[in-house]
Amino acid sequence: MAPPKPGVIPLRPLGVGEILDGAFQAARRNGKAMFGSALIFQLVTVGVTLAVMFLALGQFMTLFTDSNFTFDENNPPEFESMTGPLITFSVSILLTAFLSTVIQMILQGALVIPVIRAVLNRRTSFGQMWRLAKPRIGALVLLALLYAAAILVAIVLYTAIAVGLVMAFGANSPGAAVGFSLLAILPFVAVAVWIGTKMLLAPAAIVVENVGVLQGIKRSWVLTNGNWWRTFGTSLLAGVIAAVISGVITTPVSLITSMVMPLMTMDPTPDQLLTQTLIAQAISGVIGALVGAVTLAFQTGVMALIYIDLRMRRDGFDITLLKESESGKDDGGIPGAPVPATMVPGPSATGATGASPQDGGAYLPPGNYGQ
Repeated sequence: MAPPKPGVIPLRPLGVGEILDGAFQAARRNGKAMFGSALIFQLVTVGVTLAVMFLALGQFMTLFTDSNFTFDENNPPEFESMTGPLITFSVSILLTAFLSTVIQMILQGALVIPVIRAVLNRRTSFGQMWRLAKPRIGALVLLALLYAAAILVAIVLYTAIAVGLVMAFGANSPGAAVGFSLLAILPFVAVAVWIGTKMLLAPAAIVVENVGVLQGIKRSWVLTNGNWWRTFGTSLLAGVIAAVISGVITTPVSLITSMVMPLMTMDPTPDQLLTQTLIAQAISGVIGALVGAVTLAFQTGVMALIYIDLRMRRDGFDITLLKESESGKDDGGIPGAPVPATMVPGPSATGATGASPQDGGAYLPPGNYGQ
């Protein structure tokens, strides 16, 4: 007998094609929740980036387009006039990157909800998704902080290695110092890819299984044991598809914008040049946000279905989902969650009420993964 398929995927271990197709179908069936949320978050990121460019980059453009500006590193006032904007710009870029990481992590966790509900052919509204995700936002932010801290430690460690190599080779062999510094990046990249793949499913585990940050990381680590290459290959393929879609749309827009904007003013003043740059970035940013919303929803759907696939392979999660599907009732919660929607105290935690375990809703004790 063919396995049951109540929603976007059959309830059995999945192939790569089924994961990709299921991600597209889940996003299409829950457009407002997935595309709408991704678009809002993308536009917020673009707005913050433009504000940073206006406040920080404007100082650079005003400084360098001033015909009377000269730079002498031996002149302390001129050196300070250069280092001030540089520090401001660097800090602003770091803060923007951190904010983007937090936003992406929250969105990755929240978008798992409509995908896993689509597996049982349950539609999810925009408000329902965020009501269900609200109790887990704090844990997702902590996960983003952990990611940011790990990246910062890696940057500091690599910088120390690079400085050590430059000092070891001295001024007589700058080429060797640069060459070995570039080679030193490779182990960092390899470790980052390996750990990133092992932790890929942590947002899904945090949201679906209602666990903390460390438990979510541990859960992702366990699920990917023996399936690292499968997880890496599927997520890489999804990334390549998303990159191709994004490049096909955004590259022509960026080229046209870069050619048209200079024609608006032939000899621009510093203020006009800054305005042109911001307009060009705004146009590219809005188009990028629209495309990014589509690709982000798709990639998050792939990540959610990888999580579901690995749980079906390890935990018999397909049986749990089948039981919930056979009940014929939607309790408004997250399928396969440790606590059904009716057992979570307070309406703000779930935003819905419905079936209890006695009425057919599935109940899995926390930490009982059938291992």
